[in-house]
Amino acid sequence: MSASSSLSASASKLPFSGDVSWIWSREATHEVAPPERSSPSHYQVRRFRREFELRATEGVAEGMSAVVHVSADSRFLFYCNGQLIGRGPAKGDIHHHFYDTFDLSPYLRAGRNVLAALVLDMSRVAHRPHFLGAPCSVMTYAGGFVLDGSVTGPDAEIDLGTKADGSWQVAIDRAHRFQNLNTKFEGYLGYFEERVDAELPADWLDADADSEGWEPATALYVAERKEERRDPTSPYGLIPRLIPQLEEGPAQRFVAGFRPGGGDLPEGWRPLIGAGGRAGEPTRGVRLEPGQTVEVILDTGKLTTGYPRVDIVGGKGAEVRLTYAEALRLPWDTPGARLMGRKQDLANLASHYADGDTGWTFDRRGQIQGWCDVWHPAGIEATFEPLHWRAFRFIGLTIKVGDEPLHLTGLAHRFSAYPYEVKADFDCSDPALTAIWHAGVHTMRLCSHETFEDCPHYEQMQYAGDTMITSYLGMLTSGDYRLSKQALLHFDWSRITDGLTASRYPSRLLQVIPSWSLHWITSVRDYGLCSGDLDLVKELLPGMRAVLDWFRRHTNDQGLPEKLPYWNITDWCPWWPRGVVPGADTGPTCIISAQFIQALAEVAQMCEWLQLDDEALHLASEAASLRPILHETFWSEEEGLYFDRPGGPEVSQYGNAWAVACGAADDAAKQRLPQRFPHDAKLAPGSFFYWHTAFKAMRALGTYDTMPDHLGPWHESVGLGLDTFVEENSYWRSLCHAWSAHPIFEFLHQVLGVQSTAPGFAALRVQPRRCGLDWARGNVCTPRGPVQVDWLIEDGIFRLRLDAPADTPVEIELPDGSVHQHGGGHWEGTAEVTP
Repeated sequence: MSASSSLSASASKLPFSGDVSWIWSREATHEVAPPERSSPSHYQVRRFRREFELRATEGVAEGMSAVVHVSADSRFLFYCNGQLIGRGPAKGDIHHHFYDTFDLSPYLRAGRNVLAALVLDMSRVAHRPHFLGAPCSVMTYAGGFVLDGSVTGPDAEIDLGTKADGSWQVAIDRAHRFQNLNTKFEGYLGYFEERVDAELPADWLDADADSEGWEPATALYVAERKEERRDPTSPYGLIPRLIPQLEEGPAQRFVAGFRPGGGDLPEGWRPLIGAGGRAGEPTRGVRLEPGQTVEVILDTGKLTTGYPRVDIVGGKGAEVRLTYAEALRLPWDTPGARLMGRKQDLANLASHYADGDTGWTFDRRGQIQGWCDVWHPAGIEATFEPLHWRAFRFIGLTIKVGDEPLHLTGLAHRFSAYPYEVKADFDCSDPALTAIWHAGVHTMRLCSHETFEDCPHYEQMQYAGDTMITSYLGMLTSGDYRLSKQALLHFDWSRITDGLTASRYPSRLLQVIPSWSLHWITSVRDYGLCSGDLDLVKELLPGMRAVLDWFRRHTNDQGLPEKLPYWNITDWCPWWPRGVVPGADTGPTCIISAQFIQALAEVAQMCEWLQLDDEALHLASEAASLRPILHETFWSEEEGLYFDRPGGPEVSQYGNAWAVACGAADDAAKQRLPQRFPHDAKLAPGSFFYWHTAFKAMRALGTYDTMPDHLGPWHESVGLGLDTFVEENSYWRSLCHAWSAHPIFEFLHQVLGVQSTAPGFAALRVQPRRCGLDWARGNVCTPRGPVQVDWLIEDGIFRLRLDAPADTPVEIELPDGSVHQHGGGHWEGTAEVTP
């Protein structure tokens, strides 16, 4: 399947502005369907087909067009002549329901052609975090499939649209069912794990498929574009997909395999698994005899997201189970086990979310535990891949052979994620920082699919706080702005009536964290600086105004937000219940007040871009007037720190970081703060997320060159063998979490020193920071081209080589404080530095 299969809609006729309809099987028009009219689980699965003939002349005619537009509720796999063309729809909501556009021309042939779709309906399953249920991120109304398009040539046109004319056929699928086996975790991923039975017709994608079980599809309601809805009869407002199809890479072999408990592989398995081999190389496979049971654990060598693949011949009556895990499990007190949470602090949390008696490990003695798929083969040559990608480093493969032998002929996995092409790079004189760079980029990639995600294994939810990090990193490292644009629109669509955005979206369950609406504003500002797309900034400005107005309605007499409703988590500080800073329920807090001030300043900056000068001046003045109020309210002269709430006594790393980052700290405070911030043991500790703001504060305090000294949690993760960064440093849950990837932002923006000073990098500043390094080099992606930086210190001289896009104003500041102006292209300069 090509990642570029989605195309722009034809300008001559807008899709879904005619008479095509959403279709389903006929029981959709009845309140209760009998069992024989249902799939064998709460999720409903349907197969759709449309056959048509092409004469030889039509199949090769110049100027032939074969473009179709496809959507479904809740998920589809779309095929043409047996070949998978694409998956969808991308995650949206009911009123912004995405459709995909595909060009079928490369897949058509003279004679009979068939279009087919497998559609999964999740609408009948409620999302219940404590009991899993359906995925929280998939917003749904009812099962349905819709297609608009035609094959058009010089002499003929074949309408392929879904209509009530019998041209589209439907069959109830009884092969797929969905379950949750052996999973103790409470979360938002839901049960999306498959059980596939042998009843799936092997030829259903073929033009000569058996007609048994097929019937004319039933039309439900006319499809409607979102902008054309007047008195709608359809629940969906259809809009074109904003992002490309996900990357689906080639088959890869596993790097290792072993028996549970660490034993050697069974005889003959090593070539099959791929140790020392390459995907695609022929193997003789492994023959399993009737009644035999075998268990092995497959190791990819690093955490990945994608599709496992199992190829077999025969095996009717067998059961093949695949269990997915980020890491293996050992009892808490076993040497080599890493705690899933600090047991003394998080025992209740750990036992609630995971197995309270085990820790994670890469030790092969560990056991595998997690979500699983189950396949019951039909006894023919066949391949299993799940319908949806999985997140795993380890796959537990258990095969129970029935009465017939099973020949296992292939094991592999295929990478899948948002198709970022990472073009940025970073290297330096400290190999440990370079290792953090690679793990950070990998974390960003694994947390980017149809949306940004907090974590790929447990939730797959797009949170505004995590997205603030991952979106910025994706733009700087790839120059691709499409997933970022979609995320900003998602959160704008999520805004509730009082003005705030949801904290995560798409989401079946509404969750509101006021600070996360402010993080969304930061993401809009970052998007404008990187992409230069001021049309989207202008479109989102009313929503940003609504967020600011909500905070104004919840301020005290001095203008600081206080006693805010909803969930006021700011960071996963282990000293704060549920991450809520002390005093949030009784008055103003330093953190949220500072975040509000920062949002005012950021919206002011965006108004300047849009030439809304009066509004920009008003917002900037409002922020400026609140900074001294914040200082007076929270500063403790005795402590030399900012209290978390007026009068204290609590102080935190995050509170002091935000007071400085928003510009509230005066010169006297900046002189005193480094004596205790961020290292003092009295400060409530921040998580990985906190350090994103701490590094901003350190720049303002003049202590940024110590940044590498504070990367201990990241070094620890790499040292433990992780190739991604965890949710927070007690390791209690996710071993891959979006918000922990932000050090790579520091490497690009500060160590290399590349920063945008005008929308779309129309002007930029380069101010490299030494941070104890001898040299650093790399590049940053911009819409105008890469910015390449290479600096080193040699014999007390700092030497900088810079290549910037042509005709781009660049301000360069060297470590000696000298400032140079450059008009783009190549530049070299030197400065004397002290040891």
